[in-house]
Amino acid sequence: MANKTAVQFGTHTGYSDWSVLRTIREAENIARWNPWKAHEWMDEAYQRLDIYGAPYHDEYEAAVQRINSLWRANTKCHWYDPKEFWKDGKVSLSPKMLESLYDV
Repeated sequence: MANKTAVQFGTHTGYSDWSVLRTIREAENIARWNPWKAHEWMDEAYQRLDIYGAPYHDEYEAAVQRINSLWRANTKCHWYDPKEFWKDGKVSLSPKMLESLYDV
């Protein structure tokens, strides 16, 4: 995910990529209110996982488990409306949990 970086006055502004770990953490954060953005960011993190350059498979798997458990816990809350929560724009889609890296 490219985000504008804060720089001091008089220097050039630019964009920097989030690290894989930051992308995973931000996806966990946004999963509370926008599940489809969380899917998008977790997919981006999944695409960037690498044995040598980004060996964060365990962190990714733990985040998937936490996000899925949050979404399952939301269904028990009185304020939870699946049509509203799983809305993508103006279209309400069926709930979709994140897929695990490992076969369980």
